[in-house]
Amino acid sequence: MKPPHGLSLPTHLTPKAMARIGFGLLVLVAAIAGVGAVLREPIATFSSTLVADYGLLGLFGAVFAMDPVPGLGFQPALFLGYTGGIALGPLFGATWLASLSASVAVYTVGRAWRGRPGLEDFLVRWRIGHWLRSHGVRAIAIASVAPVPFGLATFAAGVMGVGLRDLLLGASFRAVKMALTLSAIVAGWGVSA
Repeated sequence: MKPPHGLSLPTHLTPKAMARIGFGLLVLVAAIAGVGAVLREPIATFSSTLVADYGLLGLFGAVFAMDPVPGLGFQPALFLGYTGGIALGPLFGATWLASLSASVAVYTVGRAWRGRPGLEDFLVRWRIGHWLRSHGVRAIAIASVAPVPFGLATFAAGVMGVGLRDLLLGASFRAVKMALTLSAIVAGWGVSA
C-alpha cells in the first residue's frame, strides 16, 4: 500500500544511501579524532570522574533524559561512557536499554494526549500520521536509525495509536545506530591517541 501524498519508504539501502552513511561515519570519526587530539586529557579526566561518581546508572539516566530531546540524543553519553572507561558491552547495553525505556516513556505521553483536538490532524497534515498509520513498525524502525528527532516519532506513535509491541520492535533498531556511533567513537578516539 502506497502512503498518501507521494511519501514512500525505501525497501532497501541504495548505493547512494550507503555512500552517505559511510561519509557520515567518516566525518564523525574525523570530528572525534579532532576533538580527542585537542582536548583528550580534559575529556578523559572529566569522563573518568563522571563514570567513577555515577557509573552505569548515571549513564542510563543521562540517556533516558537526553535521547528524546532533539539535538542531544544518546551520543554524548556513549562518548563520555567510553572515554570514562566503561567496557563496550555494558556501555552498549545500558545505552540501548535507556533509549528503549525513553521511547516507551515518550510514547506513553503521546498515548495520554491521544484524542486532543487538532493534534492528530497536525500530525496527519505534516505526513507523520499517515506514515505511522501506513507502516507502523517499519516507520518507527526507520526513524530510530535516521537523522530525525526520534522523540517526536515515538510521541507521534503514541498519539496515532501505534501498538506498544510495534513501538518496541521498531525502537529496537536504535541498536544499529548506536553500534555505528560507538564504532565511530572507538575509531576516532583511537586515531587521536
